[in-house]
Amino acid sequence: MLKRLLKKLEEYKMNEYDLVIRNGLCLINDKFIKANIGIEKGIIEYVGKENIKGETLIDASDKLVMPGLFNAHTHVAMCIFRGLAEDLPLQSWLKDKIWKIESKLKPRDVYYGALLGIVEMIKSGTTAFYDMYFHMDEVAKAVSESKIRAILSYGMADRWDESRAKTELKIGTEFLRKWNNRSNGKIKVIFGPHALYTCSLDFLRQVKTAAKKYNTLVHMHVSETKDEVNFVLEKYKKRPIQLLDDINFLDSNTILAHAVWITDDEIMLLKKREVSIVHNPVSNLKLTSGISEVYKMINIGINVCLGTDGGASNNSYNLFEEIKMTLLLQKYITCKADVLKAIDALKMATKNGYKAYKLKGGNIKKGFLADLILINKKSISLVPMYNPVYSIAYSGYCDVTHSIIGGELVMCNREILTVDEEKIISKAENIANDILNRLE
Repeated sequence: MLKRLLKKLEEYKMNEYDLVIRNGLCLINDKFIKANIGIEKGIIEYVGKENIKGETLIDASDKLVMPGLFNAHTHVAMCIFRGLAEDLPLQSWLKDKIWKIESKLKPRDVYYGALLGIVEMIKSGTTAFYDMYFHMDEVAKAVSESKIRAILSYGMADRWDESRAKTELKIGTEFLRKWNNRSNGKIKVIFGPHALYTCSLDFLRQVKTAAKKYNTLVHMHVSETKDEVNFVLEKYKKRPIQLLDDINFLDSNTILAHAVWITDDEIMLLKKREVSIVHNPVSNLKLTSGISEVYKMINIGINVCLGTDGGASNNSYNLFEEIKMTLLLQKYITCKADVLKAIDALKMATKNGYKAYKLKGGNIKKGFLADLILINKKSISLVPMYNPVYSIAYSGYCDVTHSIIGGELVMCNREILTVDEEKIISKAENIANDILNRLE
């Protein structure tokens, strides 16, 4: 009798988790099916039909449950500039507007800009993001306080100056040493050289050597515009991807943003080197950079993920919009309705991003990171719902009600639980007024 009671008690404890999501329609193996999810110590430990128990219980009977979105390329604090430099191509946007405004930024501007962007990301379904900028200690603080997951790097550019190269690499390395694996492991730091038009080849070699030393990744802008490609061709007599390969920069630890103006040969080289690509369709359209032929990359097995780019060139951090735009643009440039499937774009926004940054996430499966979002099934943009995959992929907007990041409930019923949203909005508005005064 006692043995039976002990056995039942043991079984009861085995079926109790830190957090349980019950009766949700969950995205599992590319289809939405009814299931319960048990989360323990930040990891998904159970997915199935059993009536499991948890310290915290979320009834998801009227919800869709899916992996959180991964915004694989951002400059998050730049949302503080949105609406300030508009209707310009990339180089004019950068040289005539953005770089001048950035020179007047203060660390606290970046802190509150980052918080503003992070809150927007959480409320639109993003559970993890990559960021490259400056004053990165402020971004890291914002990440830590909000409890979102982030891959961070200091944006380095030596501009063919040896002294500056040493300083930039030192800043990037010190940032890595200070913040890598902080915030309960939610912060991961990598190296982020800016681009071939701001970084010398010798500097890029140094960065790659440092990345190998610290066993980390490298993220960089590549072939975003025709002007960039022409600059590289004129200076080095080679196309950007080939040039990077010649200096042994390309491998499975490399993530390249944009890759708009690349040839079929370059695509094959990216595949050979197992490089991940971040597609940023809305930003590329807004800055008239072009449309990347990502369908070609996906067709041959290149890992392609999605990003919004910075909030000043998008102007939002809504990855659902990127999912829809990706599908529409690939249909448009090929005149083929099925060139990319809806589920392909959902994978780009979830598991492919986690894969690019070497994280075991983006999947509702035992042993994966508990980075999950809940979506209101009766959101006006999703009704009627014949197939949730199509509804989500083509809506461009989803009413995300809950966000769970690393097993922590970060948003509940649209309320951010970790930071003060109203205070952040107020601070951002004050900073915007201050920026206008500085520009006078």
